Amino acid sequence: MEQTIDVEEAGRRTDLKMIDVRSPAEFARASIPGAVNMPLFDNAEREKLGLVYHREGEGAARRCALALAAPRLPALVDEITGAAGDKIPVLYCWRGGQRSRSTHIILELAGITSYRLLGGYRAYRRLVYQRLQNYPLQSKFAVLHGLTGSGKTAVIRRLIRRGLPAIDLEGLARHRGSVFGAIGLGEQRSQKDFEALLLQKLDLFNGSPHIIIEGEGPRIGKIHLPNFLTAAMEQGDHLLLTAPLEKRVHRIVEQYLPSLPQEEETARIREAIISLRKRLGKTMVEQLLEDLAARRYESVAGSLCRNYYDRLYHDTRPQCRPFMAVIDSSDLDRAAGELAARLLHEPVTATK
Repeated sequence: MEQTIDVEEAGRRTDLKMIDVRSPAEFARASIPGAVNMPLFDNAEREKLGLVYHREGEGAARRCALALAAPRLPALVDEITGAAGDKIPVLYCWRGGQRSRSTHIILELAGITSYRLLGGYRAYRRLVYQRLQNYPLQSKFAVLHGLTGSGKTAVIRRLIRRGLPAIDLEGLARHRGSVFGAIGLGEQRSQKDFEALLLQKLDLFNGSPHIIIEGEGPRIGKIHLPNFLTAAMEQGDHLLLTAPLEKRVHRIVEQYLPSLPQEEETARIREAIISLRKRLGKTMVEQLLEDLAARRYESVAGSLCRNYYDRLYHDTRPQCRPFMAVIDSSDLDRAAGELAARLLHEPVTATK
């Protein structure tokens, strides 16, 4: 008898491993956090099956699917059991239809216990959307502000490594939120994947006195933050991180412009600088491009701080909002320790 499980129960259990049997392209667009992609059909095969279905009907598409999948079913069974380890595999496709059902039957024939996720990824996505529309936030956000290079993300990551309630929004979005924000981070996550990861983190820390996050606008790159999140950030406790310009410039160069950046990344930095022509003027942009080509990276970073970034960060000015604390972040470990002690009553210790 087929064993199924719904998304709510699956989310409560820790003895399950999500197995996504959709094509790699579907998986890349959005998936359940922690899932492993074990496609029943690759991208080209899925496209072929779609064409057969539309031209010849469902019966022909099923026969074609069987012919494509049959030779590799033994290997697929081994791969799924290997990925699941000591957990029970939960199979899902787009709507919990033929792909997950067929794989489930194959596993049952092989004597392997598994579940099929009712409604597939679509049911999971619907649950995430509904929960974020009415999220019962029980914690107050501690919102970090600071000029570019002040170390906001670095401090948050130090707290995360200590297991403390902090969320790296830019890490979840895979974007730093500025015109240079995607450089060195690869392709930005989809809205669906961002929201799934955000919900996971919120559930992990909800109920803590404070959840520490970085101050953001309504968007991070192409990602839109949920309305409740931006409202709760505005109503949270605000803290300011400060560091001397020289220290900030050094960090920016380390982050964006390593000693030997890839040509692709240099080209993206060049394009981003050119996009600032209206803000900075032709003369300054030409100077920045000249410094970039000559690898005078600290000159590039310093000029961008003084003439672009620092003018944008109105939320770092004390007259714009009250800060419950101003913390020197010249030493990131010390700043993280001070923040944890102040907000979370953790002992002041070095963080690595």
